[in-house]
Amino acid sequence: MNMLKDFGMPVFTALLAWWLTSVTHKRTARASATASLESQADSLLTAVSQLRASAAAGRVLWDSPAERGRTFLLALLHMAGGAASARLTGRSDHASGLVGLGSAARFLAEERRHGKAASASVVPQSAAILAAAAPLLRHEDPAVAAGAQSVLEAIGDIENDARLDRALRTFNDAVRAALQPRRRSWHRRRSVAS
Repeated sequence: MNMLKDFGMPVFTALLAWWLTSVTHKRTARASATASLESQADSLLTAVSQLRASAAAGRVLWDSPAERGRTFLLALLHMAGGAASARLTGRSDHASGLVGLGSAARFLAEERRHGKAASASVVPQSAAILAAAAPLLRHEDPAVAAGAQSVLEAIGDIENDARLDRALRTFNDAVRAALQPRRRSWHRRRSVAS
């Protein structure tokens, strides 16, 4: 009997230590996974916000009818200014008109160059979105992966704000649900029985 007592206590202590280590490891892994998901979701949302801001700025600075009208008027002013300066130097009307057209063409070419540079700035932002979305697309929770996929699909049509808002809401709901602490099985059984 004494031998069983001497043998049983170390076995009990070893089992208790194993159980405590297992519980601690599971909690640490769960906390790490939660922090990782939060960080990945924040990265995706930040990248989407940056792209969205760039698209909105592009619409205001380059694509709006008012800006196009201003560009047209400025081109006309460049043309008139170039023609007037050429006329003042004694050139013919035909030569003055060509100088004016050349001045307007230089202005429009510069505007086009700035517009292309602004459009090119979207490439790194799109790459940031893809980099942020990649781990989320492989997430173990299918709702998180589907939410990230819907955000990527909505980014393809960045002008459609309603679609992007729906995709972001779906993604946020999926992440929020995945971050909720899981209830233990005995808690679930007890709540079902109530």
